[in-house]
Amino acid sequence: MTPAGPFQEWRRAVVYGLGVSGLAAARLLRSRGVAVVGVDRRPAAELDLGELAADAAVELELGAEPAAVPAGVDGVVVSPGVPLDRPLLADARRRDLPVLAEVELGFAFAAGPVIGITGSNGKSTTTALTGALLAAGGFEVEVCGNIGVPLSAVVDGAPGRVFVTELSSFQLETVRCFRPRAAALLNLSVDHQDRHAGLDRYLDAKRALFANQLADDVAVLNADDPLVAAVAVNARRRLFSRRRRVEDGCYLDRETVVEAAPGAAPSTLFEAADLALPGVHNLENAMAAALLSRALGAQAAVFGPALGAFQGLPHRLERVRELRGVVWYDDSKGTNLAATAKSLEGFEDGAVHLILGGRHKGGEPDQLAELVGRKARRVYLVGEAAELFGAALDAVAPCERVGDLARAVAAAAAQARPGDSVLLSPACASFDQYNNFAERGRHFQSLVRALDG
Repeated sequence: MTPAGPFQEWRRAVVYGLGVSGLAAARLLRSRGVAVVGVDRRPAAELDLGELAADAAVELELGAEPAAVPAGVDGVVVSPGVPLDRPLLADARRRDLPVLAEVELGFAFAAGPVIGITGSNGKSTTTALTGALLAAGGFEVEVCGNIGVPLSAVVDGAPGRVFVTELSSFQLETVRCFRPRAAALLNLSVDHQDRHAGLDRYLDAKRALFANQLADDVAVLNADDPLVAAVAVNARRRLFSRRRRVEDGCYLDRETVVEAAPGAAPSTLFEAADLALPGVHNLENAMAAALLSRALGAQAAVFGPALGAFQGLPHRLERVRELRGVVWYDDSKGTNLAATAKSLEGFEDGAVHLILGGRHKGGEPDQLAELVGRKARRVYLVGEAAELFGAALDAVAPCERVGDLARAVAAAAAQARPGDSVLLSPACASFDQYNNFAERGRHFQSLVRALDG
């Protein structure tokens, strides 16, 4: 196919950042005959370059970050982890060279409809759910993007597949031609303030998902989130809501999720009880996934069984074990205040032993005070942000500064009683003590499983 965007004219490109996304972009470019200059501040010993290391058409600038774009370059593909204020990228913009995200490159070669999913929380679960619903409806699906497998890595293959793509704000900052057939913005809360200077800039990045959509595309928005509901789109606007009826989209009517559309009678999409995943936030994720799937023509009859079979993703309110009547949950992916609030909402009042803390990502911890005061029996504070959270929550629940996960698990095990739940939902990034949220979650699970039965 003829790719969208400028890529068909490229002969030589910089790929900035050689992690998973950058390597996928480099391989896709090389498969189309484009020479690559790979740039990464890490040395070769810390990278897994594979066959690219021996490719004569791949030049490597490693161990440093050059301040200028090499001569003869037609454009730059930037990995999501590279800040856009780097000198090389500033030089590219001065030269009027395109600086584009890896997902834009992948989109240009995708021989099938693309679904894009973004939001502050729930992106990965909604992406996986959408893939599951479409697969149940007989579609051939690639679940990709920020969920783990780059879009650029899966575009080669049989035409007609649906590419269900999770997108972070980092990926959306540099899209220019990306046009998903259906796209969803799930929610918006303070996050990534070390990268985005304020909530407005963060929202701007999220809104870019819809910028190139046309009237025959579909935009799915959360009617219960005022910032999201106010986003202007050119596509057909479909809303989902747990709290009120909507004219085009879906809403919760008692225990039934109902689809509404202009000129059509309301119809059942699925029952809330069909969903195997706990939590009101997962009901919202399922509603968004159903609307995205409907945009591609999936029939609602398959949704209930598919939702019942979906067991969720690791570290997203994952049930670890029950021990002596206490249930332990790993929600290590809860890395901001809104994510933790959503998780807490689904638990009984006064029965949660909550583990909070890590590296703070922005926002005021006292936003959790009312909910923690209602839900938590006790709070265990870990990491760099322990004192920050303690100052905000001491007045509403007993808080222990325990320092790390091992002490938190031991303290919770000693004090939880039958009928209680222990929830790791840190509301913080993990980077003060772990490489990522998954490593933190695995450590928590190993500690919990090591408790004497």
